[in-house]
Amino acid sequence: MAMNSESSVGLRTLALPMADENVVTRRPKAERATVRAVDPESAAAEAGVRVGDVLTHVNGQPVLDIVDFAFLTAGERVTLDVTRPGVGPVQFTIRKGYDEDLGIEFGDDLFDRVHICKNKCVFCFLYQQPKGLRPSLYIKDDDYRLSFLHGNYLTLTNMGEAEFQRVIDQRLSPLFVSVHATDPEVRGRMLGRKGPEPILPRLQMLADAKIQIHGQVVLCPGYNDGEVLEHTVRDLAALHPDADGPPGIGGGGGVLSVAVVPVGLTQFRDRLAALTTCAPDFCRNLVADVETWRKEYRRTLETNFVFLSDEFYLNAGAPIPPARQYEGFPQLEDGVGLVRLFLDDVQKVARRLPARLPRACTATLVTGELAAPLVQDFAQTLNRVDNLSVNVCAIHNTFFEGNISVAGLLTGRDMVAALRGMGDDLGQRVILPSIMLRDPDRDIFLDDMTLPEFETAVGREVCVVERMPSAAAKAIFN
Repeated sequence: MAMNSESSVGLRTLALPMADENVVTRRPKAERATVRAVDPESAAAEAGVRVGDVLTHVNGQPVLDIVDFAFLTAGERVTLDVTRPGVGPVQFTIRKGYDEDLGIEFGDDLFDRVHICKNKCVFCFLYQQPKGLRPSLYIKDDDYRLSFLHGNYLTLTNMGEAEFQRVIDQRLSPLFVSVHATDPEVRGRMLGRKGPEPILPRLQMLADAKIQIHGQVVLCPGYNDGEVLEHTVRDLAALHPDADGPPGIGGGGGVLSVAVVPVGLTQFRDRLAALTTCAPDFCRNLVADVETWRKEYRRTLETNFVFLSDEFYLNAGAPIPPARQYEGFPQLEDGVGLVRLFLDDVQKVARRLPARLPRACTATLVTGELAAPLVQDFAQTLNRVDNLSVNVCAIHNTFFEGNISVAGLLTGRDMVAALRGMGDDLGQRVILPSIMLRDPDRDIFLDDMTLPEFETAVGREVCVVERMPSAAAKAIFN
């Protein structure tokens, strides 16, 4: 891909690595660019594209991923080259409206291979898993395309010059970046690198190219807390779009927000770096410090800028900020603001509750220990309804132990053991949040127990719902 001289010089001065087989892992050929569905009313269907066709080129160019596909098919005349099983190469020329979707759905977003992380972060959760889990749970992706498409965090350490240039040329924005520390020495130690690992020059380059960034700091007491954290936040705030002028006139590129999340530690840490959890007193001090910074940024940047994950507020016993302070919830998938959405949704459910049910109904809500008080309050709200009895089963994570207490990291077997122990209090049906099922294509838990196996073991109807209270209420009342 061609580069202009200004961008090329900026990239080369960073001494970026070139992509190689140590950076990526190949996917099976059968999974690459295979057409999974075709909209019957689309231009692709009219041209003759079929399910099972394997895309090889668009307008004569090889296609690496769904981003390339969208970029190359934006025009009014598109040529697709596919390989059709049992037939061989087939070419289609399609005429359509500018930016009209072709109506093709693929089996995967990445047609070539997922970029694998070469870092050995001291806090990496994948190193803290036992042996014997399914292979997909050990994949450490560090892929800018997954960051752009799905909000996965990447470190920028495994990107080559051509990849940075592609981000700039195709405006792959926003990106979600694992910063952890702006001090190169601290960041290098945290990422398990042999030397310093500076990030500010790369962030500055992306900001100059109008790429928006949401940063992440995994907070490890003794590594990147205290003055290191404050220094990191201030360095990143200097890259906010409005940092160089009055709020509201920034150019759009730069660091828009920073999420701070606590390190998660399991019982499987043999031969790993010694780390400590974020204790309640630590969390209380952090909440106070961060609120001081947020007040400053509200004044200078008209944004809170730095956002703590819900876990810090819960462990500190501190009030959850109101929804307006989350500014659209840009870091929701990092656990920033989920509790606020939950609490607000409970209020909506409470306003719509019936006075009574025509017949008796009993159910159990399943959650992790961290959210148990919130879910118990929700159950009390539901139990205002006559003829309704809702219990809560807060599951202790005996599989991972450590400080792992979120619902999304529970195993099927831990849940079955706890639910069986409830006896008749279990009720008629069990309500699970969908975050507990880890494979989007199969109803399967972390330990490979399937949903039908789980339902048989529990001996009750099991309803899987989205994580908001309104979804649970709908499952109970229906």
